[in-house]
Amino acid sequence: VSTQSTGEEAGAIANTLGDGQVPQIPSGAKLLKPGVPICKTDENWPLLTVSKGIFDKVAQGEGTSALDAAADELDLGDGDGAWGDDDLDLDDEGKLGGSDDGLGEEDGGGWDVEDDIDLPPDLDIAVTQVTGTSYVPPAIGTSTAKRWTDNSQFAVDHLMGGSVDSAMRLLDDQIGVVDFNPYKSLFMEVMGRGAVCLPGLPCQAPIMAYPPRTLNDNSPKTTLPRKYQKLTDLVEQLQVGYQLTTQGKFSEAAIKFHSILLAVPLLIVESKEELNEAQQLIGICREYVLGLQMEIARKELPRRTVDDQIRICELAAYFTHCNLQPVHLILVLRSAAQLFYKLKNFKTAASFARRLLDCGPKQDLATTMRKIIAACEKNPVDEHKLQYDQHNPFVLCARSYLPIYRGKAVEKCPLCTASYLPEHKGSVCTVCKVSEVGKETIGLRIFPGQFR
Repeated sequence: VSTQSTGEEAGAIANTLGDGQVPQIPSGAKLLKPGVPICKTDENWPLLTVSKGIFDKVAQGEGTSALDAAADELDLGDGDGAWGDDDLDLDDEGKLGGSDDGLGEEDGGGWDVEDDIDLPPDLDIAVTQVTGTSYVPPAIGTSTAKRWTDNSQFAVDHLMGGSVDSAMRLLDDQIGVVDFNPYKSLFMEVMGRGAVCLPGLPCQAPIMAYPPRTLNDNSPKTTLPRKYQKLTDLVEQLQVGYQLTTQGKFSEAAIKFHSILLAVPLLIVESKEELNEAQQLIGICREYVLGLQMEIARKELPRRTVDDQIRICELAAYFTHCNLQPVHLILVLRSAAQLFYKLKNFKTAASFARRLLDCGPKQDLATTMRKIIAACEKNPVDEHKLQYDQHNPFVLCARSYLPIYRGKAVEKCPLCTASYLPEHKGSVCTVCKVSEVGKETIGLRIFPGQFR
């Protein structure tokens, strides 16, 4: 306050603070004022020129005086010429003379119009766009991903377009999928391959591009996404599963075959030959998953009692009836022959040894099997009765691991066609882990010719 030379205010403040409380003002102190702005906003602010219409002027009271002035300046005069008075034939009282049939005696029905006009219901009336200064926003277009789902009946194309709901409905109708948890990671991978993210300008969102299946296909009615996977890719993964099985890594091999089984419904093949190969691939994966699951369960069983030993031998015997590669079938038959020989079921052990020799094993393994046959022929009997008849054809229940002999009722999985006893109908398949056992479906659809 002292720097502004207002002594009265400075004295009042000093009296309020008391002696010794007033701060000392440095010598040379002066009031600091802000600088004058270079650009004044009142002169440099952008203005938008807007023209006023006649109604705006009237609302503001500007147009009424002009209209009234124009009306006042109009001189009606006597109306000479064509505006002259006609002979109205007035009577003494100023009323129209003549007939009583005047205009005033009308009923008011002169404007009656028949409204019951029969118009065809299928008239297509074009809506005229408003022109001028009014703005009509354009209609929202259809995205490329939406066109993919409209143009395709394959579940994988719907996933590439991001339509998970429609893809799930298609898989449910085709192969009876009811549990989509095993498909979650695969669905996310497919959806991630449907679009390409292109970097844009700095601080701007990226641009999403949707590569088509055919490079020059730009028609909205035929455009489709690129293929997620080929049949040859799954065949290469099948070889990896074979190697894991040979190495004895049963858990890893079962996971690999199961992943191949789930990927087959997301294929798109180009010919009937590839369709048959895809169905054969499903059968191979089913046999290996079922057999490896039984082998894993067999190794986890206890071996304390005779009944435990019998159940272990039964699972080993069932494994030999899975459709495996010769190199793997030899390993399974060798294990079964040794287990049955230890159980003293010599007759069945000899049959497994003979089946192994028919597969053409190596020399040392063939010699061992011949010794087992020679030992079993000395006493060709089975000491224990098992629930296994090698001479009666059967399929294996994938849940209970019990044989279902020919002629008995059986339920199938819509995807992997694994067999089940009737009491397991409605449950989730233990092989593919996604489809409902015994559900009526239209079947696998991965070939365009299947929709014709």
